[in-house]
Amino acid sequence: MRTALQSLLSVAIAGCAAALLAASRSPDIAFHVSMIDPGYGETVAVTDVNRDGKPDIISGESWYEAPRWTKHPLRQIDYLNGYIDNFSDLPMDVDGDGWTDVLQFSYFAHDIVWLKNPGKAGGPWKQTQIDDSGPTEFAFLVDLNNDGKANELLPEFDRPNVPAAWFELVHGKWIKHVVSKISYGHGIGVGDVNGDGRNDILTPKGWLEAPADIHAEGDWVFHATDWGWKYIPPAGTPADQARLSAAAARGGAQFGYMHFLDINGDGRKDLLTGMAHDYGVAWYEQTADGKWIQHVIDSSWSQAHASQLVDMNGDGQPDFVTGKRYFAHNGGDPGERDPIGLYWYEWRKLPADKANPANGGVEWTRHIVDYGGRMGGGVQTVSTDIDGDGDIDIVSAGKSGLFLAENLTKSQKAATPKH
Repeated sequence: MRTALQSLLSVAIAGCAAALLAASRSPDIAFHVSMIDPGYGETVAVTDVNRDGKPDIISGESWYEAPRWTKHPLRQIDYLNGYIDNFSDLPMDVDGDGWTDVLQFSYFAHDIVWLKNPGKAGGPWKQTQIDDSGPTEFAFLVDLNNDGKANELLPEFDRPNVPAAWFELVHGKWIKHVVSKISYGHGIGVGDVNGDGRNDILTPKGWLEAPADIHAEGDWVFHATDWGWKYIPPAGTPADQARLSAAAARGGAQFGYMHFLDINGDGRKDLLTGMAHDYGVAWYEQTADGKWIQHVIDSSWSQAHASQLVDMNGDGQPDFVTGKRYFAHNGGDPGERDPIGLYWYEWRKLPADKANPANGGVEWTRHIVDYGGRMGGGVQTVSTDIDGDGDIDIVSAGKSGLFLAENLTKSQKAATPKH
């Protein structure tokens, strides 16, 4: 358990970005961090693989059976260029047989496939190809048909010459819907930008407007915007020309998942994301005139690739969970050799007398899950109640291994003697 170290590091790291983050409001949550597997991996998913009522973990070439995380073979994955060639795992019952299957996405092989859960019979997981258009760095199940269910598949193709598309499961078959002849950079998300009640597709270079009939052939209208993004220098350092040039050479912003929600309570939805291959976590305020303003939340660490919105402290508001992806580009990204960390950020709307254009009317607080160890954010991070005790735990994987951060809130309360 690293709770004492976490408290010291909360103070030390806060000093690096004191102007950006407030002192902790709610008590820090204590976590017990344990390594499940030291092996290489880039992805993680949590689902009940064997239908015993307990959430299991899928990562790398294996699945891990709860509650002791017994390792079982799942598949073989090529090791290429310093990576296990699997960059997203999404659990879904594709064939409707009641057993959760897995959607798998490769970068170098350009494959999107689904693996059939063999069920009680056991044995190999049969692989069926869905698409082979291009390299996929990450993918998500989202709600594009606005039925309130995240059942549509949205991959981020990591090449501009690969058409942007989403996939729909119809009677056990995957239907591909191309929405643009090109893709628009590193980062993707969904959200209703223009207030018409339909979820649009977000990219770092703009957004693709969902038509009234999302199944109609033809490109979606593209609205160009950089969301107000500006290069974020590491905390305590100037924005030197060399770093600016390097950021420009990478094509501008390289976002992780792009969350779209009203951050400051003004009725307009804003953008919240991290820099997947550089320093910075930021939110982008949508103004009344339709423009965007960047507000840096934290610039003390780099490679905030994976993120989730989840209520960590039970206050009814989502928090932002993210962490440093270890060696995302095998040493080529800024800050790759900095200490690894996993964090959650909470925010609150400021009273009118403390709100100003610089803070956007919002105060942020960073909480440390783990820092200076081996647990980071990976390409995927899953925040869920994996042990069934009523609080949110975090599972992540990366080149440093597969880890579980067990939230001790409920177990500590249960152990507290009553007087």
